[in-house]
Parts: sequence; C-alpha cells; structure tokens
Amino acid sequence: MVRIWGRGRVRREVVSRRVIGVSSCLAAVLSLGGCGGADLLKLPGLGPSTPTLNVTPRAEPPPREVSPGEAKAARARLGEAATLAAARSNPGDIDAVMAAARIMRQQGDKAGALALLDTSAPAAPNDARLLRDRGLLALELGALARARDHLKKAVGNGSSDWQTHSALGTALAAAGDQKGAQRAFAEALMQAPDNPVVLNNLALSMALEGRRGEAEQMLRQAAAGQKKGGDIRVAKNLALVSKISDRNGKAASKPAAPKQSAVPPAPAKDAKKAAATAAAVKTARAD
Repeated sequence: MVRIWGRGRVRREVVSRRVIGVSSCLAAVLSLGGCGGADLLKLPGLGPSTPTLNVTPRAEPPPREVSPGEAKAARARLGEAATLAAARSNPGDIDAVMAAARIMRQQGDKAGALALLDTSAPAAPNDARLLRDRGLLALELGALARARDHLKKAVGNGSSDWQTHSALGTALAAAGDQKGAQRAFAEALMQAPDNPVVLNNLALSMALEGRRGEAEQMLRQAAAGQKKGGDIRVAKNLALVSKISDRNGKAASKPAAPKQSAVPPAPAKDAKKAAATAAAVKTARAD
C-alpha cells in the first residue's frame, strides 16, 4: 500500500511538473514568441495565438521637403529613361529615336546618339529631320564625308533651316570645296541674315581661298553683330586673319633690295666701252 501510494504520489508529481512545464512554455510563447519554435503554436487544444515581438521599431528619417528643382530633375530622369527605352525597342518611332538621340548627345555620348539614329535609317531613309540630325552629329564627330552626304540629302528632302545649310557649308569647306561651301553659307544667310556664326564660317572659307581682305571685313561684321559675351572664336579668327593680312601687306609694300652684281663696277674711263659691249650682246641675243 505504501508503495502503491508512493507510486501514485510520484505519478502525480510527474504530471504536475509536466503541466507546469507546458504552462511556463505557453507563457513564454505569448510573451516572447519562443519556447521550442513555431511548432508549439500548433499544439492541439491551445487554440490560435498571435505572438507579439518586443522589437523596437526602426526610426524613420524625418520628412524633408523636395525642392522644385529636384522634382523637375526626377521627372526628367524618368522621362529620359522612358524615351530611351521606347527608342531602343522601336527604331521605327522616329520621334522617340530623335528625342533619345538628343538626350544622349546632351549626356556627351555623341557616337552612341549617331548609332541610334542610324538604326532608324532603314525605316525612314528620306526623312529630312533624321538626315539633318545624322549630318550634324557626323560633323561634330569629324566624319566629313558622312556629314556632307547626310546634309545634302537633308536639303534635297526639304530641310531649309539655316543650321543645315551652315553645317553643309562647314563640311564642304573642310573638304576643300570652297565654292560649294560659300553657296551653302549664302543660303544660310538668306534664312538668317547677319548671323554671326554663318558670317564667321563664310569668312574662314574666303580666307582659305586667299580672299583675306573680304574675310577680315566679314569677320568684323560678325563681331559687331554679336551680343555681349558672344562666341570668342569670332574675335580670335578676326585677330588671326588681320595679322596675316598686315604681314602680307607689309611684305608687299616693302621696297625690294637692290641686287648686287657679282662683277665689280667698271672704271669710269671704261664705262662707254662696257655699255657698247652690252648693247652688242643684247642685239645679238634678240636676233
């Protein structure tokens, strides 16, 4: 009996300890979300439970006002990315391709911009706008033959703005065709009279042709027509052409030095004899 009682007591103590252990574990689950892992949340008879973690929330940075400039730049970046994506995915969209090429040019990637424009050439081989932009970029990259061909086709397909004619004149002048260049510059001046850029380029073409006086006069006209703080290259070109003209003018006006005869002058008493001999030689040669 005593043993039986003892066993029952032991059994009750074991059961009690087990119950206490489960209770403490449940308390730990409810307070810390732990005690044996997530499997304890699925014990039968315990019902659904939602553990709460004692975690300090991460501090958010204080709100900052976005300036109008930052907002505009962000919108521009989004717009640029969309434009570039549209152009690359559809070369037949000429407007998107040209807009994307302008963005790339502004970013400094002129070669990439020209390559992008070239992808649209098969879709629109005679598009004057596309030919014009391809020609301008080729000229900036120093590809004179390509620039000349594209710009000529652009003019032939209706591109009549002064930039196209001026760029064509520049390409022709650099290739040595000064007559063709001057005709193109004249067309540009019809669209933009007294434009300093065109006058400067025309003057340089004249200077390369040897017409330095006309070139200097035209450069003075270009410099006078510029606004304050205009292109400094006009002033530099004027100074260069003026210097060359002054140097050539001084050389032309300087009297030639008398040539010294290798033969010493004849004595006075023999002057008549020497003159007679020279006349005889001259007559003989003439005959």
